[in-house]
Amino acid sequence: MGKPWYVGIWEGQDYLTNINRTQEEIKMIIEAARDLERKFKSKIPTPYLAGQTLFMLFYNRSLRTRNSFEAGIFQLGGHGNFLSPNDVYTPTLPEDMVAYKTEAISDVARVLSRYGNAIAIRIYADAAKWIIGRGHRIIEEFAKWASIPVLNMEDDIFHPFQALADIKAALDVMPNLRGKKFVVSYAYSGGLKPLAVPQSVALIAAMMGAEVVVAHPPGFELQDEIIQKGKEFADQYGGSFEVTYNMKEAFEGAAFVYPKAWSPKGFFPPYSADGKVHKEEAKEYQAKFKDWIVTMDLLEEAGKPYYMHCGPADRGMEVTDEVLDTYEKSLYFEEAENRLHVQKAVMAMVMGSRYD
Repeated sequence: MGKPWYVGIWEGQDYLTNINRTQEEIKMIIEAARDLERKFKSKIPTPYLAGQTLFMLFYNRSLRTRNSFEAGIFQLGGHGNFLSPNDVYTPTLPEDMVAYKTEAISDVARVLSRYGNAIAIRIYADAAKWIIGRGHRIIEEFAKWASIPVLNMEDDIFHPFQALADIKAALDVMPNLRGKKFVVSYAYSGGLKPLAVPQSVALIAAMMGAEVVVAHPPGFELQDEIIQKGKEFADQYGGSFEVTYNMKEAFEGAAFVYPKAWSPKGFFPPYSADGKVHKEEAKEYQAKFKDWIVTMDLLEEAGKPYYMHCGPADRGMEVTDEVLDTYEKSLYFEEAENRLHVQKAVMAMVMGSRYD
């Protein structure tokens, strides 16, 4: 059986973020994901990574990420090896080494490189000590030392595969996003959440030429470099990138709305004034914005845009049950499904070989 065009096209490359890809390359991933989706639903075998092993290191738990990666590598003919930091000596940066409890990432990455074919890592929040950027640094450290591809399953700055799944969902219902209003909005949660999803989604929408609007209360700003990159993408691909502090106004006339929680970075290093972590204070500040919730009335008043969320959505906080369970233009479960397809596409691209 011949292999499709995308298998091994980026053989050996890491996949840590979408921002070093072009619009054309993102579209290639979506095209490959659609091919794999069609074959999956038609029960056509896709053994493009036969006998390969993906090591999955989860510093943070997940329903969608673990199961979509583990099912995906199996469906490609390989095996997913789940690793919890609690089950091994925790892979750690040099400054955090503790004898007989941790192991240097430089060593772990090189050992796993001799056993299998790719390493996927998920780390943010408490696992990254709530030092914004530390999780991403850990994944970059793996990539520095590994001789096999490293995949980012979410860190504290980027969630590339979620953004790929999201943009596929959007493109599946609206093939051209150029000129379409795409709102990434804060929505209240009582929990603390990283910046990774809103940053990654806003950037990939800008890469597709959408009119991106980021909406949030004061204090919930995305990182400056992300805003700058979004504006660069808007200039490059013919869209726009704006920030507003009014959820209702942002929703008006939108084609897509993506309201989800993230935590205000000013309460965490390196952005906190004293360089310390202030989790309880962050929760107290978030609690001032419980009115940032998505309801059926809000969506209808906005003109019935497509509703999006990475999941799991905090019911009764970020969004009402009615929206998740009955809104006819919700893409919530399509986004979850697409995690499987886009991850299989990227794994085939970076773990496969064009010459086997």
